[in-house]
Amino acid sequence: MKAKKKIILLGGGGHAKVLSELIRMNGEYEIAGILDPQLEPGSGVSGIPVLGDDDMLPALAAGGINNACIAVGSIRDNGKRKHLYALAKSLNFQVPCLIHPRAVVSGAGTYISEGVQIMAGAIIQAGSTIGENTIINTGAIIEHDCTIGGNVHVCPGAVVIGGSVIGENSFIGASATVIQGITVGRDTVVGAGSVVLRDVADGTLVRGSAAG
Repeated sequence: MKAKKKIILLGGGGHAKVLSELIRMNGEYEIAGILDPQLEPGSGVSGIPVLGDDDMLPALAAGGINNACIAVGSIRDNGKRKHLYALAKSLNFQVPCLIHPRAVVSGAGTYISEGVQIMAGAIIQAGSTIGENTIINTGAIIEHDCTIGGNVHVCPGAVVIGGSVIGENSFIGASATVIQGITVGRDTVVGAGSVVLRDVADGTLVRGSAAG
């Protein structure tokens, strides 16, 4: 039997609980522990030991662990995820793409980048590209020919319709809808439940039933 590769989780909150289940279901990785400066070393999350904080990453790499998972979520601001991803890459960690076995990802011209997390019930349709370190959360739908930038969070139940573009570092709130052919700029927040009908400039907060 082939030995599982070891992986470390960066973050120990609710998103880490969901990811730990996904990783166990996929069966490719063994979770070696969690790094989180807000948790007490020696404590545990979902049966996974908390080893310490992010300062332990170089020692773990030297000890032969070369896979990391960015296990913090985001509420509007994706900066923490972006920082942790850059830190892991600077130390030569691999940050694998993690896809829940009950997600649907088309094989027809889709491109899923490193560090992408696709949760249970999510759907990625043909011709779409998902940028690095992006979350496509539970039940979210990315329709055909969409481009989702890096460090984006598409929240549970959100829908991005065909041919749309979501810029880097943006946040698409729960159950929001971006209609077909829309461009949402980088560093943008689309509020939960919003319907985006027009292009959205970089660095904008939009919300409501005719956002944009």
